[in-house]
Amino acid sequence: MRDTIPAALGGLAVRRSVTVPVLDHLDPMQGERPRLRPRFVDPSVQERFDRDGYVVLRATAKAAVRPLRRLHHRLVGSAPDSFHSTLYTADRDLKQEVDRQIFEVMEPIIGTFLVDHQPLLANYVTKGRDPEATMPPHQDWTFVDEHAGASYNVWVPLVDVDHRSGAISVLPGGHRIPFTIRGTETPNAFADIEDEAARRMVELPMRAGDVLVHDHRMLHASPPNRRRRPRLAVACALIGADARPIHFRQRGEGEVERFAIERDFFTEHTFGADLPPCAVATGTVAFAQPALTTEDLALLASDDDA
Repeated sequence: MRDTIPAALGGLAVRRSVTVPVLDHLDPMQGERPRLRPRFVDPSVQERFDRDGYVVLRATAKAAVRPLRRLHHRLVGSAPDSFHSTLYTADRDLKQEVDRQIFEVMEPIIGTFLVDHQPLLANYVTKGRDPEATMPPHQDWTFVDEHAGASYNVWVPLVDVDHRSGAISVLPGGHRIPFTIRGTETPNAFADIEDEAARRMVELPMRAGDVLVHDHRMLHASPPNRRRRPRLAVACALIGADARPIHFRQRGEGEVERFAIERDFFTEHTFGADLPPCAVATGTVAFAQPALTTEDLALLASDDDA
């Protein structure tokens, strides 16, 4: 099923039209509204998050730093020289154990500031000392139907991070860009404006145990780690309590394939390999990824000033 709508989503108007898929929504529950996105316990934090697309919660996971460092040492060992995620490994058992044990530590902490959520995946992300290990401006994969809901990343550094060690930068309000689909082999909508997007970003120095929560649509990046100590962090992806996880794969120009997935997709799948059998194809939709321009970024800034 598909529909054609103007690419004017989240307050950022773009003077063109694109064909976007209308995804399957959860059937309404009797007497209740489906919980399709996590929600902050504190309304003032929710307001900031809705405006900016991210929020930093200071020292919220400080108690988890030592247990998660020990867990990394026991399960993973030394950090690779460059950027690495435990999701990249082909070792399914390792990915399962990392996911399970990170959430055992993090779920009680996440529950203090977020409700109406379910865990999707957890992994370690590291940056060794490598001057080439720049992560350019990008969005994370699409994990849910973003017409109806949203998914969040909970990122916790296990060491202090600053510019020299690869602190994350974000584009405030960047979750309100035109609709994109991100998945296997989908093109980068920001490919033509990476440098300009990077200049508009805000860097987020953090202490070990601080918590960054950002919408997966949020444009973010990080410089290389130039310190001797690896930049070690955990990342937990969350979706709404009633949301159904999905995945997309580019099939050809202007066409993407949609898959229904469960949590085991992320331990069964190895980046760069074919999708595992647990990814169930549910249809093909017409969609042309927008090629965003500096004008789009300017409109986003204008919307913030309104």
